[in-house]
Amino acid sequence: VGEMLNPWPERRPRHAVRLLAQVARGDGEPVPVELTNLSLEGCCLTGSFLIGERLTLHIPHVGRLSGQVRWAVLGQAGVRFERVTG
Repeated sequence: VGEMLNPWPERRPRHAVRLLAQVARGDGEPVPVELTNLSLEGCCLTGSFLIGERLTLHIPHVGRLSGQVRWAVLGQAGVRFERVTG
C-alpha cells in the first residue's frame, strides 16, 4: 500500500504571538487587530474578514505587509502575505 499523499502544501513553522497591529482594508480605514501567530508566509489575526479580501497590515517592529485572507471563521482569519519582488 502506497504512502498517503498530503493534500496540503508544506508550510513554514508558525510562531505563537500576541501582537497588536493595524489592518487597512480596501477603504483604507485602519482597523485594530491582534495577531495570534506569525510565519514568513502569513499570519492569523482576530476580526471579521472575508475570504479573498486584500489587506495591508501594519505590524510594529516588522513593518507594512500586504496579504490576502485565505480563510475566515469565528472571528479569526488566516492571511497569506504577498510576495514582493525587487
